[in-house]
Amino acid sequence: MTKKILIIADPLDKLSIYADSTYLLFLTAKDLGMSINFCNPNQIYALNNHAYALIHQVTINHGLDDIHSTANWFSLSEAKSTLLDEFDAILVRNDPPFTLEYYYLTQLLGLVANNVKIFNPAHSLRNFNEKLAILNFPQLITPTLVSKNKSIMLEFIQQHGLCVAKPIDMMAGRGVFQISADNPNQNPILETLTDYFSQTIMLQKFIPEVVAGDKRIFIINGEVVDYCLYRIPQPGQIRGNLAVGGRGEVNKLNDQDYHIARTVAKWTKQQGILIAGIDVIGNYLTEINITSPTAMQHIYQVSGINIAKLILELI
Repeated sequence: MTKKILIIADPLDKLSIYADSTYLLFLTAKDLGMSINFCNPNQIYALNNHAYALIHQVTINHGLDDIHSTANWFSLSEAKSTLLDEFDAILVRNDPPFTLEYYYLTQLLGLVANNVKIFNPAHSLRNFNEKLAILNFPQLITPTLVSKNKSIMLEFIQQHGLCVAKPIDMMAGRGVFQISADNPNQNPILETLTDYFSQTIMLQKFIPEVVAGDKRIFIINGEVVDYCLYRIPQPGQIRGNLAVGGRGEVNKLNDQDYHIARTVAKWTKQQGILIAGIDVIGNYLTEINITSPTAMQHIYQVSGINIAKLILELI
């Protein structure tokens, strides 16, 4: 029986055919013979106790054998109002930031019937912030503070020396600063990130191994994928995110990577999280990404492991 799936994503014409994991999901679904549908978040609505969306049927114009064709890769039907309960699976792939609108989306998806598989489930998207989720693993993280209190933050920086400060609800390295007690910009950085100490941020003791890159490791339904993407910063930089100029390099996991990933995998399985992309720097866990983790395409191109297929085969 043909599986009918809905992919919630940002505009399809904005996806990179060379890098986006969502693009790989579309092509893989086509090769698996699935009925593919698309909407963006603002097309989802509730009427009483049911969730609907203005849905486009998607025609994919080539498959994995021609993955980087520059020809138009998709076409869309006219949008039609559709009950979300009609789908076998819904994949939530729109990017953060996690705003109130994203929160409302998770509430609407919570109305969908239990026989529709949602990747990731609405309750997990709502309950597990990608930065804060690491606090469940104190043995795996560098010293970490979550606060908006100026004196507490200054004390933490004084204690640990060189630190990293970052917002809690952003992605792709946005708003990440290196900070130290002797940096004349210490106060302006904290003022900016906290909006003058009204918004909570994260401070972490700096991990020197970041110059060698951070690793994106995938966990699918509690199973660790054997290859990861190293995201290596440009010289003199601390952010390896590809969106800000980092260089990607695919490698097999080492023993410490497996230890960290398998520890987190037990937790993701318990929480019903089907897709997670964890970030590791040196021997430390730094994030647990469950909204729309990327790097699947890089790993597929080098290792031949199609993480998108591992996901879709769970339907």
